Amino acid sequence: MFKPIGSLIEGIAARSRVPKAILALQIRTIARKALADSCQDLDSEILEAVRVTSFDGKTLKITAPSLVCAELHLRSEGLKKEINKTLGKKVISSLRFRAC
Repeated sequence: MFKPIGSLIEGIAARSRVPKAILALQIRTIARKALADSCQDLDSEILEAVRVTSFDGKTLKITAPSLVCAELHLRSEGLKKEINKTLGKKVISSLRFRAC
């Protein structure tokens, strides 16, 4: 039987600091997929410039060119919802975009 990722993460995250790093890597991977799915209308070169830089436990920080940041900000609620849906619970409370 398969368990939702969120239920697995919940058990792991309470045990030690190492799983927090694992959680951050999982969130980075999920965020990259959510960006690719929700921004299919953007050129692939543009999406390659977008970087998921850090996660502090609530806020996911993303770096991108300035015009792309503005576009992603408009899509932020959908991105946040998609990431949390994949995780199986509300892990991301906000997205912060920074121009590179």
